[in-house]
Amino acid sequence: MIIIGIDLSGPSNHQDTVASAFYMEEFLTLKKTVAGASDHDILNLVQECLTEGEVIIGIDAPLSYQDGGGDRPHDKALRHIMKVGGLNGSSIMTPTMTRMVYITLRGIQLTRMLSELSEAITILEVHPGAAIGLRMKDPAPALSYKKDSSMRAEIFFWLQRQGMNGLTEKNAATTHSIDSCGAALAAWHYTASDKQPVWSYEQTSAAHPYVMCC
Repeated sequence: MIIIGIDLSGPSNHQDTVASAFYMEEFLTLKKTVAGASDHDILNLVQECLTEGEVIIGIDAPLSYQDGGGDRPHDKALRHIMKVGGLNGSSIMTPTMTRMVYITLRGIQLTRMLSELSEAITILEVHPGAAIGLRMKDPAPALSYKKDSSMRAEIFFWLQRQGMNGLTEKNAATTHSIDSCGAALAAWHYTASDKQPVWSYEQTSAAHPYVMCC
């Protein structure tokens, strides 16, 4: 089984999209990281991984929107959990907000293309910041790693201690590469029988077809 974590940006901003693929055994072992990933790059990575078995994909982007606008039920629920855990709940933005809508559109389109590739693909909506911060004894690094390179380095070493093997300095180079690893962490803990998510929203529907977890 292979876990892929994707930090997704808008469709015209490929340079901020990173996908990291890991072999899932007792631990995760890095197979490949693709930075500056287009939709075509992501599909190629997934097809490559499918030749080796089942693929679980954790995508950091809204994969649905609320009819009529506003928050989805799981946006509200995760925002509350993050605030209780000492994290910044404002990082959970409404999918149709101006700053988010293009990421939402790309996320929905990407899931459509991925679903057509194979039945051996499972797609999850994830939140890397929550996956990291809610697991740390002190959430301070998760609050500042997007602006502070020393905090990114701290999270990089923390990810290794969680059982993510084979990471290189490239995986600590940007917030997007860190977030792709955090997305994989969330998908791993949701999927593995000996792990569990710190939070998940399982109430899927035709409007919101994907489990959200961290």
